[in-house]
Amino acid sequence: MRVLVTAWAWPSHYLPLVPTLWALRAAGHEVLVASQPALAAVVRDSGVPFVAAGADLDHEALRRRQMRDLTHADVPPPPPPGQSAKVWTPDEWVRVSKVFSVFAARSAAMLDDLVEVARAFRPDLVLFEPATYAGPLVAGLLGVPAVRHLHGVDLTYQAHEVVPALIAPLAGRLGIAPVDPLGTHTVDICPPSMQIPARVSRTVQRYVPYNGRADSPSWLRESPAGNRVCLTWGATSSSLGAPFAPPAVLEALAGTGLDVVVTLTPADRERLGPVPGNARVVSSLALQQVLPGCAAVIHQGGFGSTLTAAALGVPQLVLPQLVDQKFQAARLAATGAGTVLAAADFSGPAVRERVDAVTSDPSYATAAAALQQEIRSVPAPADTVTDLLALTTGSSR
Repeated sequence: MRVLVTAWAWPSHYLPLVPTLWALRAAGHEVLVASQPALAAVVRDSGVPFVAAGADLDHEALRRRQMRDLTHADVPPPPPPGQSAKVWTPDEWVRVSKVFSVFAARSAAMLDDLVEVARAFRPDLVLFEPATYAGPLVAGLLGVPAVRHLHGVDLTYQAHEVVPALIAPLAGRLGIAPVDPLGTHTVDICPPSMQIPARVSRTVQRYVPYNGRADSPSWLRESPAGNRVCLTWGATSSSLGAPFAPPAVLEALAGTGLDVVVTLTPADRERLGPVPGNARVVSSLALQQVLPGCAAVIHQGGFGSTLTAAALGVPQLVLPQLVDQKFQAARLAATGAGTVLAAADFSGPAVRERVDAVTSDPSYATAAAALQQEIRSVPAPADTVTDLLALTTGSSR
């Protein structure tokens, strides 16, 4: 079969899809990724063909325009863990609509080009990341299945009643009936114990870490003098103006005897400032390379950081800054495989106390190992490709 994959140009929204795309190609299926040009290098590094759809956007300017004075604190929280849906108040409905209108606007900007690509490629199935609504729209136009591929905890499900009105004008632009932003099926790579309930057809699939191009420096194979801890901060928090915690974390861990590996984007590396003698700073070292030798990881709660550590059985200290990070961090903490330090409680002594706990209290290592085993017990991407193939029976491309 031919699979058209679409994701807006944000690497953390594309990378979790890559092992599924590898499995599709290894099984003999044809895969093509369509996104804005800014994602081209990331896609090509993953070994998958790329085609541009839409022009590059100033994502932050678009976000500011669509959200219009809405701050991080104004974004309504998702429902409590274990609750599948939340009844939004009228005010919350407005605020959630503003948040998700950003994704609708990004989809609108790439829609026409994606239609042209799809008509030329003639896919049997469209695979899309949850915030790229152009995927189900194009699938609806072509009459083929639209498969939503999750990044982790199903945060976008919370807005499934809000989004249809946002993308209805795009369906009208294509001359088709309204489409379901959840697609016809979901590939779910979140460990079941962390996932929220949702009324969707799904294939539960093992999370396989892929954090981008990976080099393996020789020092990773050397035994550290003490416990090695990884500190990483992703890219999303900094780009959205959230507080930058790594300098304070390093100050808190100075002189502790820990061997601290700090992996940051080049831009965040320049913001780091002085580094204590027990820390080594590298730019964009893939987490799946460094974490196997670590006693713990400290991060902001992004999809890739959380699930990569979970898949490798590493206890976690999460310092969440954004609403989605807080929600995902709470789901992790519920498994016992990590602990959460809220921004309001952040201090040097608190960081040292939590790091000491996750590296010395055996309950964290035990829970992390159990979560790792849960992930390993779920079918691998190679074993779930047949589920996607079965969806194409009777489709009319």
